[in-house]
Amino acid sequence: MKTANKIVMTAAGLFLIAAAVLKTHQLLTEPILSRGFWESWAFFVMQIPLELGLGIWLVCGLFKKAGWLLGLLAFGLFIGVTLQKGISGAASCGCFGKIHVNPWITFSAIDVPFFIAFLVFRPRGGKFLPPPWPSARHFFGVAIPTFILLGSIVPVLIFNRPAEKTEKYEVLKPQEWTDGEQAGKEWPLLKHIDICESRKSKIVVVLLYRYDCPNCHEAIPEYKRFSNQMRGNEEAIQFAFVEIPPYGPARSHLVPASVNYISGRLDTSKDWYIATPLVVLLRDGSVVKSWEVNAPSLDEILEEAFSGG
Repeated sequence: MKTANKIVMTAAGLFLIAAAVLKTHQLLTEPILSRGFWESWAFFVMQIPLELGLGIWLVCGLFKKAGWLLGLLAFGLFIGVTLQKGISGAASCGCFGKIHVNPWITFSAIDVPFFIAFLVFRPRGGKFLPPPWPSARHFFGVAIPTFILLGSIVPVLIFNRPAEKTEKYEVLKPQEWTDGEQAGKEWPLLKHIDICESRKSKIVVVLLYRYDCPNCHEAIPEYKRFSNQMRGNEEAIQFAFVEIPPYGPARSHLVPASVNYISGRLDTSKDWYIATPLVVLLRDGSVVKSWEVNAPSLDEILEEAFSGG
């Protein structure tokens, strides 16, 4: 039992350390979009040292009962998070930085097995917390280096935040399309959309979506219905659906061809970072208004499209 407990806690600790390292790499090399606090850059900055610290604790074997309890609670929390993401249809659990893993795989192959293993193989004997205090070898060889590492990783992440626009990627900021220098000008994304020429005239409602976005799965049928309602008024207003890369497999294509609307794709010249679904109202190629994540109703769209001419 003692050996099994040591194996479980060491394996869990190494897993947490690896996950923290992968998240650190992601935060240092690409921007993070805030889709609520639990998926925000600020949350990752707080999560990484906690995850890394717990991983080191489990591996080093100090105060096994306290480490075991925190490990059990951590994997119980992970179960709840990955289950929620799996149910919502998210493409990745977000546990491994840039490496995308289906939430159901993480849930069934990692989180639940570790949680059960923690329950079954509990530590025997010992105290939750000191005294007795760690030996000098543990104190200077593990504790001090760990505190230095955890204390330095946060400022490293804060002061090395990636640029928002490079040759490889760009963070899209819809507010800039209607404010500042871009106001009244042609929508910058038009040149990157394969249906751009047909979208430079009239009033067009563009829905940008990703195949793995749960909110998009809800918005697209609603906007197809809006398009059907406006059928016969294409000269006044049209609807267009634009997929953002990485594109989904053909079998998961959310917007098949139809005479009632136009479908297209944003090109793969770079990675595009933006919260979806994104609804953009265009008049003669320039942005009138945009809505992120919360898609507006047809009445809201028509009011914006035709108020004030």
